[in-house]
Amino acid sequence: MNEWGISDEAAALHADALVWDGCISWISMDMMRASYDLKVSVMPRYARAGCDHVSLTVSGDFGADLEKTIHWIAAERRFFKTAHAEQCILVDTTDDIRRAKDGGKIAVSFHFQGASPFAGNVNEDPGDTNLVQLYYDLGVRQSLLAHNLRNVVADGCKEPGDAGLSSFGVRLIQEMNKVGMVVDCTHTGYRSTMEAMEVSEQPVVFSHSNAKAIFDHPRNIADDQIKACAKGGGVVGVTGWGPIVNERNEATVEEMVKHIDHMTALVGPEHVAFGLDYVYDAALTTQRVQAHPHLYAPGTTMKAYNYDMELMDFMQPEALPHLTQALLQRGYSETEVRAILGENLLRVANQAWAE
Repeated sequence: MNEWGISDEAAALHADALVWDGCISWISMDMMRASYDLKVSVMPRYARAGCDHVSLTVSGDFGADLEKTIHWIAAERRFFKTAHAEQCILVDTTDDIRRAKDGGKIAVSFHFQGASPFAGNVNEDPGDTNLVQLYYDLGVRQSLLAHNLRNVVADGCKEPGDAGLSSFGVRLIQEMNKVGMVVDCTHTGYRSTMEAMEVSEQPVVFSHSNAKAIFDHPRNIADDQIKACAKGGGVVGVTGWGPIVNERNEATVEEMVKHIDHMTALVGPEHVAFGLDYVYDAALTTQRVQAHPHLYAPGTTMKAYNYDMELMDFMQPEALPHLTQALLQRGYSETEVRAILGENLLRVANQAWAE
């Protein structure tokens, strides 16, 4: 029996495949002063689970500005060059991802959960598109447009007005396309996402979103959003955050696969991936969400958004090999499993990132 407790066939495939987690909620744990020891333990756990590339949240709409964002990125770059110098590689190009896998290391890139880091008061403009290149050079490879609520770029998925992109938002997407930063529509309002996918000349992703058809939650996305993403060559990352997996807060492999099955039936396995949205202290995250209803459940109650449970469930990195086995058992071919595990996100990166 192999170390993961799965079939030998699944273990061999998982070990050989490129495994890419499109979202780990990272800097939010530092904001909540989570245990440093827990933080240091995360990458070794991902390594043991056979993961080859992770994308980490290093800023976003949660009280961030240029100054805070630069400090956070600087701290994380130093963290990975010291605490994980032997285990991780900070990504510049997609070749680095393959190099990391070949060397038994984890490739690390960064992303924003919201476009507030691009906001500013430059020449009376609500934001500064010049920051796209700066952040890209510092390792930020994708950015959400909005996180639940409205910002200077777009509406979040929990804004009742569902306004579309701002004029600055259009220019930001155009600059992101030019520089190579991937547009991420997770947490963003319906109209804004549909407009973003029209504006963008590069594939767009939903890095950590589930199917509304499986569980009707404001954070999940409708079939026409999934189809529009696929039409542009993009990818949807199914996520393992319990409150949006199902009404029972069950972030299990079996429940996640239901979302994968729906999306692959809709647009094919070449447009599906995963982004666990993992946090390494679920209790702290549960407390934060419930302490800030205006950010997470605006205009209603925690119960109405399925956020009222004692402890929010998060799929653990150790479940990743079991995801591979579950997909094989569901009848997915080895090629399709490889695509979902990481090759689809690599395809988008190969097309969009500046090399």
